[in-house]
Amino acid sequence: MESLAHMAVPLAAIGYSLLYLVLGGGFGGAILIFIVAKMLGK
Repeated sequence: MESLAHMAVPLAAIGYSLLYLVLGGGFGGAILIFIVAKMLGK
């Protein structure tokens, strides 16, 4: 079960980054959101 939780964090971070890109954000901002989301998930 714990391995599932570890897999969900990067997937959620990728999801937020992709959502930002789709909504017209830049690539740099998407990377920043990915890093912040991963840090918050740990």
